[in-house]
Amino acid sequence: MGWSVALAGDNRPFVVLALVHVKEGYEEVAREELMKLIPLTNKEPGCIFYQMHINVGTEYDNYMVENPRLYMFYEIWRSREDWDKHMEMPYLKAWFEKSKEVCEKIDLSIWEAVDLPTNPVFRGGENPDPKEKYTLLALVDVKEGCEDRAWKEMLALVPYTHTEPGCIEYTMHVNLDMDTMARNYRKIMFYENWYNFKVWKEDHMKAEYLVRWFNFAPQVTEKIDLTGWKMIDFELTPTGKEK
Repeated sequence: MGWSVALAGDNRPFVVLALVHVKEGYEEVAREELMKLIPLTNKEPGCIFYQMHINVGTEYDNYMVENPRLYMFYEIWRSREDWDKHMEMPYLKAWFEKSKEVCEKIDLSIWEAVDLPTNPVFRGGENPDPKEKYTLLALVDVKEGCEDRAWKEMLALVPYTHTEPGCIEYTMHVNLDMDTMARNYRKIMFYENWYNFKVWKEDHMKAEYLVRWFNFAPQVTEKIDLTGWKMIDFELTPTGKEK
């Protein structure tokens, strides 16, 4: 790739995405067990950010409807070594053992957050109500041979989105190989937080530059999966205290 972004590696922060698929009939116990992980994980020295989400819809008739059979954890770790230590924690091993009973599967993937010079400048007026904040996860599969063009086009979305009044967070990621940490430019992820559902649906998704991207995307992508999420309860600091 001809565009410079910060390299991920053993001594750099990196992102973990965990998608937890719960078995039917085990929704309540799975949620209880998952909630136990939050304060324990946030107390680990290498944990920078650890946020649990529950799946919701992406349309007006379902964006507040929770799906108790699908959860997402968006995690930022100080280094690969710190995450590896996390995976060996007794409480986490106990959870993975329990998950055999209550989960259909758990998808784990690791990512590098693309380091760009722009950041969102929230101009939505009042501070966002945590209950109204809307999280969007976009997973993009790029066609083989189209990596360079797709990368350029998606990079261009970031500064435009950062200027939108309702944008709280909009981070682009490139997938990393679980074993070698090599970049896989055929898998791109966007983790987004918005003031509320309406500003994402009406302002962002109908923005001229984004409409152009979605019209162009079939030329360079195999698929784009958009899923909506709601943050669970409150964010915790690494000391386990509420922010």
